[in-house]
Amino acid sequence: MATLPQPDERPMAGLGVYRALSRVFPHSFRAKLMAVVAGCTLLPLGVFLAWLLLHDGPTQQQLVLSVSLTVIVTLLGVLAALFLLYHLLTPLRMMVDVVQAYQHEHRLPELPEDGRDEVGLLMRGINCGLREIDDGMRELEKHALEDPLTHALSRRGSDRSLHECIEHAEQGQPLMLYVLDVDNLKPVNDVYGHAAGDRMLTDLVTTSQRWLRDHDWIGRWGGDEFLICIHDEPSPANERVQHWLRDLAAPRPDGIPISVSIGCAQYRPGTDAAELYREADAAMYAAKARGGSMLVCDDGDHGGHGGHDGSLRRLASG
Repeated sequence: MATLPQPDERPMAGLGVYRALSRVFPHSFRAKLMAVVAGCTLLPLGVFLAWLLLHDGPTQQQLVLSVSLTVIVTLLGVLAALFLLYHLLTPLRMMVDVVQAYQHEHRLPELPEDGRDEVGLLMRGINCGLREIDDGMRELEKHALEDPLTHALSRRGSDRSLHECIEHAEQGQPLMLYVLDVDNLKPVNDVYGHAAGDRMLTDLVTTSQRWLRDHDWIGRWGGDEFLICIHDEPSPANERVQHWLRDLAAPRPDGIPISVSIGCAQYRPGTDAAELYREADAAMYAAKARGGSMLVCDDGDHGGHGGHDGSLRRLASG
């Protein structure tokens, strides 16, 4: 899984004013705003009024000097108020940033949750809300990419994973694509019922997951057709599939073997996902035409005519 970008530390440093005022006004953000404005702008005027009350009949020079100082201090207080308000509003800017980060990068928020006023409650709400949304989206994506019966990849998940495999193959990784079709699903459904047929499909996927490696996968392409992608050279990959094919042909606990026709194709430079699938699919139909329960591979030698005559090799039979 890709490492998510780390959050910017600068907004966290700007929380100092908010946390300092939270010690005095823990439950009200409005009180914090009023304290900053009042303290920085009204305090100089209050000092000037107190000075007038304490001095009986100040001279004109004293009055001009005191008014000038009061105006200067008040302007400085306004600047200080603006500075403190900017930092006091840091939590709001952080909330905007985390919502945008989640929208564009799906990065989960890490807002502080120590505040007890309206802003603190809002930050906790955003943390909780976005985490629940993310969990829900991941669950929906899982259902969209996973076949509900067999828990293999779904058609959509297989298509996405196949294109990812092609990208890795373009970078030099070997790739074998297998198209599977269950030969005896309809007879089993007709004789034993659809529950037995469902168990057959489930067992097919379960047994494949025992030998598939980390970067390999099996997906249900539709009905009783499956895809398997293996990042390995043809010989060892086919050997693993042949061994699995023989195991499937053995009777299961319910006495019903699984007969599977498998076609495979090897990735060649310049081959896209659709072409690779067509080659493996044609090999699978060739396996069915030869009686089923076997592996037939496209050797990639099509003579430049785009057909498959003479390019299919039967590698194993059940």
